[in-house]
Amino acid sequence: MESLKSHQLEGPKEFLELAKSHEKIILEIGFGNGENTIFLATKNPNAFIVASEVYLSGIGSLLNSIAQNSLNNIKIYDDDVRELILNLPKDVIDEVYIICPDPWPKVRHHKRRLIKNDFLKVLAKVLKKDGTVYISTDWENYAESIEEEIEKTKKYFSHKQISNEGMPITRFQQRAINEGRSIHTFLLKVLKK
Repeated sequence: MESLKSHQLEGPKEFLELAKSHEKIILEIGFGNGENTIFLATKNPNAFIVASEVYLSGIGSLLNSIAQNSLNNIKIYDDDVRELILNLPKDVIDEVYIICPDPWPKVRHHKRRLIKNDFLKVLAKVLKKDGTVYISTDWENYAESIEEEIEKTKKYFSHKQISNEGMPITRFQQRAINEGRSIHTFLLKVLKK
């Protein structure tokens, strides 16, 4: 198995250094077991993929997949991704993917949800002109919350709901489908800068 050390992204300085030699920068936040990360890295061989996750089991799964697919364009950030993003300059990322962020289903925990107006504004800052954010959730309640939060960012993004067609179904999404839940997918595009 590949070691985390050989694929670990140390922080913003290394991010910017590696970004110089790639034509596209993709950030995946909360990659789960890495199915979508591998899809993105294979589909975009010339892109620099930054895969962010804090759970060791998911990191282990992604490291195995990196080795099996002989990929060398993925770096793993295993700390709070907000710290990385807040320390990046403007206009450096092309695409952001957030697949099934933790729904924090209990009302008293909703404040912990990642997709909030303030977080989306921070993403808008680091995204390049015409940059995109792809968000999906399998929780109806979270989808409604995401829609509300996106509405607050109309100054930064245009958005639409789209189908999940053309994207892999992750293990978490498949579980939701098996349980009868729908996948709600949003595509945000940075407005002119």
